[in-house]
Amino acid sequence: MTNYDAVCEQHEAVNGRHYLSFTVDGPADAPDEFELQPSPLEYERLKDHSDGDGIRSVPAVYDDAWAIDWDVVESE
Repeated sequence: MTNYDAVCEQHEAVNGRHYLSFTVDGPADAPDEFELQPSPLEYERLKDHSDGDGIRSVPAVYDDAWAIDWDVVESE
């Protein structure tokens, strides 16, 4: 499966929960955006993947919907 860079365009934190919106320059038949509500542990993993200074760009894959490629995130 092909990996794409998902760029975090919006990040909100409400009552300890994180709400992230991403844009992706992916396949023509895929949406250009997706949203994610990561668990606190997932958020920390994404932050560490983005050099620990907030969420900037993360690897994503498309298979009927966008998803974070956790194998890539956890391998770094």
